[in-house]
Amino acid sequence: MEPIPVAHKSVLTVRTGLPTQQQILLPLLVLLAAVLVVAPLIILLRSSLLPPGELPFDTVSLTFKNFAAAYGDSATLILFFNTVCYAGGSVFLGLLVAGVLTWLVERTDMPFRTTIKVLMFASMTIPPLAYAFGWVLLLNPNNGAANVLLKNLFGLDQHPFDVYTMWMMIFISATELVPTMFVMLSGLFRNMDPQLESAGAVSGANYLKTARYIMLPLLTPGLLSVAMYMLMIMVQAFEIPLVLGLTAGVPVLSVYIYLLSSPEGGTPKYGLAAAFGVGLLMLAIILMAVYYAATRTAERFRVVTGKAFRPKRIALGGGRYPAVIFTLIYFGVMIAPLLALLWTSLLPFYQLPSAMALTKISLNNYRTMINSTKVQQSILNTFILVFSTATLAMLLSGVMSWFAVRGKGKVARFLDMIAFAPMAIPRIVMAIAILLLYIRTPLYGTIWIIVLAQVTAYLAFGTRTVNGALMQIHPELENAATAAGAPWLTTMRKILLPLLWPHFLNAWLWIVAHSMRDLTLALTLMSPDNVVLSSTLWVLWSFGDIPRASALLMLMVVGLLLIVLPIQLYAAKKAETQG
Repeated sequence: MEPIPVAHKSVLTVRTGLPTQQQILLPLLVLLAAVLVVAPLIILLRSSLLPPGELPFDTVSLTFKNFAAAYGDSATLILFFNTVCYAGGSVFLGLLVAGVLTWLVERTDMPFRTTIKVLMFASMTIPPLAYAFGWVLLLNPNNGAANVLLKNLFGLDQHPFDVYTMWMMIFISATELVPTMFVMLSGLFRNMDPQLESAGAVSGANYLKTARYIMLPLLTPGLLSVAMYMLMIMVQAFEIPLVLGLTAGVPVLSVYIYLLSSPEGGTPKYGLAAAFGVGLLMLAIILMAVYYAATRTAERFRVVTGKAFRPKRIALGGGRYPAVIFTLIYFGVMIAPLLALLWTSLLPFYQLPSAMALTKISLNNYRTMINSTKVQQSILNTFILVFSTATLAMLLSGVMSWFAVRGKGKVARFLDMIAFAPMAIPRIVMAIAILLLYIRTPLYGTIWIIVLAQVTAYLAFGTRTVNGALMQIHPELENAATAAGAPWLTTMRKILLPLLWPHFLNAWLWIVAHSMRDLTLALTLMSPDNVVLSSTLWVLWSFGDIPRASALLMLMVVGLLLIVLPIQLYAAKKAETQG
């Protein structure tokens, strides 16, 4: 028998067995994924069964007292009710506004469409804390600038708005969600086949009827999947409920779990916090199951096929003026809290806008923040946190995605499932689990425990991004490299990475922005040595140092924009050139 040529051996190796590098790496990846995701969940469940006052490794005793205390109290029902109302209301209002704006930008001849898209991407980098703090300055019942202005302007006896209500929490969160929803919905509206609308017009239906009976049913599965995805995000929302909900007397589960684990002047109730965490985790898993059902249903409503088509833009005519006004109102609502923060950051103490206040404007708060050793340390910690988190998360996501997409068998499916699992784990639950798991290790109290938590949290986003991009690349390119004798890691570095680079860069930027603005993990795992910008902001605000907190927040917003926008524009131009 003639010997098999080398090239055939290489291809045969790809088809029948993994090369040595992959054989070594796959079990290590599974072990690492289990440590990152599975171990904290096991510790969370173990902690929920602990006797009061005990830590997971201190005793072998088990008890259901924590669950009895958590779910035997009628107040727990109110907690779940508040959480569902807050999340559902925010998503509903946000989806309504985002849907209108997306339709205007993607399907009509509305002016300034490119500008609106750029502003939407820029808005995604603004931390939720900025909106929460800014709206407090505007609509505080006693001295909010907008409340005082409206009260004096219309001669009212009482302030017209109260920021500390469930409705204002929903309104502020909804406006903050709109940019993300806009990006998610853009493809849905852009890819609607105009032939469907033309068929409706030919049959005598006006545009409203066509939209109601043709477009809306086709869009519904996609809209539902976006809504369910955002609901999973909002049931674990932390920043806005923390700033507004406590004063409003509207506690939600995420904030209550944090208060149990980090009480002021009291003993942490980790067992009770873990029991509530299990309940919040179950709620998130239910939403995840509904999300999967929605995305599976969406497969039956695909309208983009191999046939080329050009989406038809609708002439607004006289309707463009209401459309522009609606858009300006939305961006006015987004900019107003930032202007309030900017104004406050320039004053020695909080003052309402006036001619006298103008004489006290200075940059002293910015100088104080920049020269503060504590702030400098928090900036250094933040730099380490965001760049380590984004880089490690994307490196891990890239390798895990390759095995999930190219690999076969139960191990590859298990790896993909574990990588996506953090999507169903609320951020506060992840924080408590990691805190309890590493509380007796050298990691506890360092910046690296927050890095570990954030890498775990963002693993789902990283793998979903790379999975989608990797599916578009035919494996014959890798097979050719293997046939030429290239090791697997070399193939990944010299062939796949250049092709995936735009997707990697966009996902890396997304993680950088969200890592810097995250408060849940940073605050729950905070110690004197690992304070970052987001936790420093909360400490300053909590102690009533409003002007300096505003100055630091404005520096953070500007820093994020300077990092994200230029690289994002470069990535978009690079992708366009390669396309």
